[in-house]
Amino acid sequence: MLRSCTSLILPSISRASAARSFRGTSVRLENTRPEQKEVDRLFTANSQPKRRNALNLNRVELIGGVADQPVARVSRNGTEYVTFGLFTNVDFKKSDGTMGEHVELHNIHAFGGQANFVKNSITRGSRVLVIGRLHYEGGQVRPDGSRSIRVASITADSVAALSRPQQNADSQSKNE
Repeated sequence: MLRSCTSLILPSISRASAARSFRGTSVRLENTRPEQKEVDRLFTANSQPKRRNALNLNRVELIGGVADQPVARVSRNGTEYVTFGLFTNVDFKKSDGTMGEHVELHNIHAFGGQANFVKNSITRGSRVLVIGRLHYEGGQVRPDGSRSIRVASITADSVAALSRPQQNADSQSKNE
């Protein structure tokens, strides 16, 4: 009996509170067309606040071996930069218990002072630490409706040499 009485009282209470809160809102019942200044405020370029204080992070840290000699290039606007490939690998355990290895080749672009450092100090086989940002190129829609291939590369903010490539005993004796 008590349960049935509360079910009768609660809906009426919630209806009354909803009616009170609805009266306080700025909903227009008689005129559903918004004013012109409200429309202008919604669709102007600066109407929405910029989210500059929101946390964003695009950071890549890689340690690996340099695949080939770094290649110096010049961009369309005359900026010199260097590109090189970086190998990384991951060892994992397969379902049958044997160990497997997965190798990735990353495209690295270095600009400015980092480009000069890579050009002068990094050679094929060097172990390096690269800290940078992930960048995608391509992916545009072609006239036939298909998309071009989307390629990921890393724009290096910092490149640090961890070791020099190993040299043979023959080349060491020639240098001495």
